[in-house]
Amino acid sequence: MFDRSVEAPAKPALLENPGDHHDPHSQLHAEKTATTIGRKPSIEYRADIDGLRAIAVLLVLIFHGGLALFPSGYIGVDIFFVISGYLTTSIIMTSLDKGSFSFSGFYTRRIWRLQPAIIALLIATLLITTLLYLPSDYVDFLKSEKYTSLLISNQYFSKVTSGYATPDAASLPLLHTWSLAIEWQWYLALPLGLWLLNRYVAKRVFKATVLGLTLAAMALALYLSYAYPDRNYYFFTARIFELMIGSCAVIFSSETFRLKRLNASLICALALATLFYCATREDILSGFPGYHAIAVCLATAVLLFRGIGDASVTSKLLAFRPLVFIGTLSYSLYVWHWPILAVTSYLGIALTPLVQLVYFGATFVIGYLSFVLIENRFRKARAGFGKTLIGLMIVPAIALSLLHSAGDRNEGWPNRFNQGSNNLFNGLKASVPANREACLGVSDGTDPGCIMGAAQARPQVLLMGDSYSNHYWGFIETLAKDAGLAVLAQGYPACLALPNIYLYNWYKAKNALYQKCHNAAQRYYEMIANDHFRYVIIGQFWEAYLTDAIVTRLEDPRSVELSQQRLGVALRQALDIIVKSGATPVFLMNTLPMPTGINECLLKQVKLRGLLGSAEQSNQCASVPWSNDEDPTLARLFSELQGEYPSLIVIDPKSLQCKDGACATTVDGLPVYRDLGHMTDYASYRFGEMYLKRFGNPLKGAQ
Repeated sequence: MFDRSVEAPAKPALLENPGDHHDPHSQLHAEKTATTIGRKPSIEYRADIDGLRAIAVLLVLIFHGGLALFPSGYIGVDIFFVISGYLTTSIIMTSLDKGSFSFSGFYTRRIWRLQPAIIALLIATLLITTLLYLPSDYVDFLKSEKYTSLLISNQYFSKVTSGYATPDAASLPLLHTWSLAIEWQWYLALPLGLWLLNRYVAKRVFKATVLGLTLAAMALALYLSYAYPDRNYYFFTARIFELMIGSCAVIFSSETFRLKRLNASLICALALATLFYCATREDILSGFPGYHAIAVCLATAVLLFRGIGDASVTSKLLAFRPLVFIGTLSYSLYVWHWPILAVTSYLGIALTPLVQLVYFGATFVIGYLSFVLIENRFRKARAGFGKTLIGLMIVPAIALSLLHSAGDRNEGWPNRFNQGSNNLFNGLKASVPANREACLGVSDGTDPGCIMGAAQARPQVLLMGDSYSNHYWGFIETLAKDAGLAVLAQGYPACLALPNIYLYNWYKAKNALYQKCHNAAQRYYEMIANDHFRYVIIGQFWEAYLTDAIVTRLEDPRSVELSQQRLGVALRQALDIIVKSGATPVFLMNTLPMPTGINECLLKQVKLRGLLGSAEQSNQCASVPWSNDEDPTLARLFSELQGEYPSLIVIDPKSLQCKDGACATTVDGLPVYRDLGHMTDYASYRFGEMYLKRFGNPLKGAQ
């Protein structure tokens, strides 16, 4: 992703960039050639572009390193995309002008420039994860390796993460390859697109055509930002406009155009200020790339534009030698920085100042070694297109696909760990209900696989709510079997299952109502009114909804106080519907919210085989302090509801999990939590058994 228009350096090892398409010496004295469409792009070396690349990679490294200096430092990737569009377009158009362009030559050079470092990355991360990653995580990693080798890791990560810079993405060693996948997808589209336009589009409409396509791509990105705010970050269709803006900076340039230094410097100073302004914003990630990304890309294009960027004082500042040097390492720095952080996160190592210092130091040392030993060494093509494609692309893709299939069949090879660890894996796996996950995101009640408990002709209990109702599957099934009842489990992610309300700007709804949640809740209460359940159980992560998000319509004013008032009204409406149907209402409270880093701590002894004091550290995490404090708003509300609705049953799993100022994070030596706060199925079933023994069965009272 760090393309470079090519250099004329005396010391290519220091000045040549990892993303270069051609050998620098072959273009050392490239002449400025008029193109068939009337502009004259040059591929002469510009040190200021290396400086700009350095700023981009430093923004990314600082952001990922946990420093608060640039809360939106991920815009560095957008800067890279614009630079890539600019340089690839310059190179291809110059080759077309000379009549020397060939698709095979282009792709041969690209593969040799990018793939050696990627293959080294895939091998290195494979070795590390084989040693450290637990079976299920290892299978997921092998899958990400497969998709990285197939150049579609961006699509994969858009499906398996809840978003960018989210906790569930922090320990994925190849997460950062999403941008390299987009880069390769650009390489597949750009050469053919430029070749067709150059061949079939008249000179007088060429620029207008490119501009029109860029504006259309920009409009598409804005639509995706609105429609898919949680996933569009990884979409090629949401990113292509950034690369096309770089292309426009070439196509609309002219050797006859050059601003006066003062004017150019003022414009470029504003462009740099725009980049740093956007990098310091704290609230632009939702739906990104959107308007802020457009501003970043336009500012970058200004800095690249011939006659503006190279005519300004800022070009001298960007050509500062330390910046240029970092720019030459940018590809390697980007390739190796994230696996360091991912493994650190996976081992539960907090980003203390000392760890951050080690991270930056290791990134630069490994990045420099990679640049010298891999990138520079394999800079020139060493085989023709056919052999290059097979050796560096097809063979790795086939090998990693087969490895993933084998890993999946063998369940991540748990025998990599000791017998005690295998018992832990087997205990967790054996408790997972076959149909539980499939019953999250449904609300029509038609799937027989969502009925659990005792064998009955029809379900007498409805379990509904958000994903936290789904993690109570084992708990409720244990109670239901004991009571001889069948339970229909329905749930919707991040959804408050109450009538006549909406959640605003919530989950996947950006500045809009979470309509799917509202529709699901409406169907739940229709089922309650029509199906005459004995019990209706609502399980939620209640504390998560004590925000300003609850409204009854889009135009409602929003505040935390108003939202909590609407929550109280909706709860009473829900109870009225349930009681009127003849059912007994049951509210499920939440377990102790998952302590930060608890599973990393508990499982550290497994990952490190008990070495380096990991066993002692894990044992210390088997319980955490508990202040016995409940949210006062919820405590007051639920107390009022129990007074108003005498049949209401409230079940609080913390009565099992917590005692004497401490809460257990393991049960029978197995973790209580499986991901971002949800219980493991083993803990869910065991809590059900423990509840029966201690409190009896609350589902036997209304039979």
